[in-house]
Order: sequence, then structure tokens, then C-alpha cells
Amino acid sequence: MSDSDIFREVDEDFRREQYKKIWDKYGLYIVAAAAAVILIVAGYQYMSYRAQTIAATSGTEFMQAESLAESGKNVDANKAFSALVKDGPAGYRTLSRFRLASGYAAEEKIDEAIKIYDELISDTAVDETLRDFAKIQAAMLLINKGDHSQIRQRVRTLAEGSGPWRHSARELLGLSAYGSGNNSDAEKHYNQLASDPTAPQGLRQRAEMMLSLLAEYNPPGSSSDDISGTKEDVNKQSNQ
Repeated sequence: MSDSDIFREVDEDFRREQYKKIWDKYGLYIVAAAAAVILIVAGYQYMSYRAQTIAATSGTEFMQAESLAESGKNVDANKAFSALVKDGPAGYRTLSRFRLASGYAAEEKIDEAIKIYDELISDTAVDETLRDFAKIQAAMLLINKGDHSQIRQRVRTLAEGSGPWRHSARELLGLSAYGSGNNSDAEKHYNQLASDPTAPQGLRQRAEMMLSLLAEYNPPGSSSDDISGTKEDVNKQSNQ
């Protein structure tokens, strides 16, 4: 045996001895760390699987609830949507809340619908765009109740901003102003809407129609009493 072989054997024995000492001292920790990594990976995979399963199940339940609503089975549909609001994933909880409010509105349960919309408006966990949409929906229901101060409270800031619902907010403010007898304010909102090239064509056309009707029923020198009998006609036209 050469000197190099002897030194190599001694070196290998030394390293084995060192490894043994390390294992005797830290072996338990090494095994525990490895097990923790395995558990974390397995847990992540399981949670991902559960999230996908829940989302798929909730999607099916949501569509079944929609089918019940379309079939006129409103009580059963509301129960199904309420179950999703309670137990569904975040996205379907929000959709189901909107759907519940819409269902109540269709049943003319206006206060119940507005209550849900207002809860959505104040829920910071809901996307801001959807909260703004809830403001629009609530204001539309309040139009029929004639609660103009509440309408302005919900949509005034939307009308003044640059968000996606600003045009709808301006139209609602115009209707609210007209309904409260403030025709000059109504004209201001409708003029703003009609002259905005970024507004959808349908909204601009309705604004122009309302401006024409206001001019027809409120000629220079006339009073608000002269047009009191025309408001129902104007509202009918604006809802077409």
C-alpha cells in the first residue's frame, strides 16, 4: 500500500467520524426540517386542490341558483344565494350578494335590496369598482322612492370623478334633480352628459331627449307649476 493510499484511508475515516458526530448531534433536527418541508409542500398542494374544488362546487351551486331564479322559484333561489354568501369563496359571496339584491328588487322588496347594496358599499373587502356599482344600483332603486338626498349622497362623488360609472351617476343625478323640481340642476347634469364624447351613445341620446323635453315643458318665463303635470311623461320617456 502506498503512502497516498494510507493518507486517503485515514482521511476517509476522519470524515466518517466527523459525519457521525454531526449526525449524532444534529440528525434529529435534519430529519425534522426535511419533514417540515415535505409537509409544507403537501399542505400547499392540498390547499390549492381544496380551493379549486370549492370554486368548482360553488360555480355549480351559483348556476343552479340562477336557474331557480330564472324559473321563478325565487324563495329557493334566495336560499341558494344566501348559502353561497355564507359559505362560498370570496368571489361567489360577492356575486351572490349582488344577485340577492337584484332578486329582492325584482320582487319590489326595495328596502331589502338597498340594505344589501349599502352593505356592499361599506365592505372594504369588495373591489372598489363593484362597490361603486352597488352605489349606482341603490340610487336607481331610490329614484322610484323619490329619496333625492339619498341618491345624491351615493353617486355625487362618482359623477365628479373619472371612474367607469360616472356617466350613469350623472344621468341619475339629472333624473333626481328633475324629480325634485330642480330643473336648472337637471339641465346642468344632462348638458354635461350630452356633451361628453366619452359617454356611451345611448346615455347621450337619453340626455339629449331629456333636454328637449325640459325645453318644451319649461319654456322661458314659465314656472315650475306650469310643468308639474308633465313629469310623469318625462320619466316614462327617460325609462324607455
